[in-house]
Amino acid sequence: MTFSLDHVIFFGRTWNECLSMYALDERDLDGRRILDCPGGPDALVADGLARGLDIQAVDPQYAFEPDVLEERGRTEIGDSMKKWQEDPAQAWDQKQADEFTQRKLEALDSFISAYRSHRDRFIEASLPELPFEDDAFDLVLSGHFLFLYASIDHGGLMSHGQLDLDFHVKAVRELVRVGREVRIFPTFATTGPARRQPYVEPLMEAIAADGFQVDLVPSNWVEGNFTQFNDLIRITRS
Repeated sequence: MTFSLDHVIFFGRTWNECLSMYALDERDLDGRRILDCPGGPDALVADGLARGLDIQAVDPQYAFEPDVLEERGRTEIGDSMKKWQEDPAQAWDQKQADEFTQRKLEALDSFISAYRSHRDRFIEASLPELPFEDDAFDLVLSGHFLFLYASIDHGGLMSHGQLDLDFHVKAVRELVRVGREVRIFPTFATTGPARRQPYVEPLMEAIAADGFQVDLVPSNWVEGNFTQFNDLIRITRS
């Protein structure tokens, strides 16, 4: 059975995973206004607040109470990993799958703790419209949403094509409106042959035509077996 999804699942990454995938060092974050978009159950805000950073996240799931999100996160981690492992074209060895699952649970626990105690740092909203002023942030981080949730036909995970190229361009234009620097990960196709996700190049061309500097930067983190095209997009003001 081929792995596919019909909605964005409530998955998160640990602090170390986030910094590695965005090719950042802790020192790169000091003194900057930071947004995680969409934040999901990442541990980025939780650990960032513990380090005294000015950081917040935005996600449509933040409309729900902590208990609801904790239950949803645990259920979707379990169900999604079971379905992934049932697809022989995608499955990892069991040790790798168990380690991945454990990191998802660790990130979820960190998120829920911060979500309960710092609710004001988690804003309910969704791309391509964000409730922030222009240049509200120095750094916007967007992981495991754009490109990943394109349709299977375009190397993503979705059974439908709602998050098409037009959506991606609108979403990234909104990210660069609110942030002076934007980093987006991943840029590889998650399904099908190893390749760059097909929306990456036309999106980069569109944003560059808007007058921004757009580059591919090697990520410092590898997830599962995705070792090729393991870059992030970095967008800055020209």
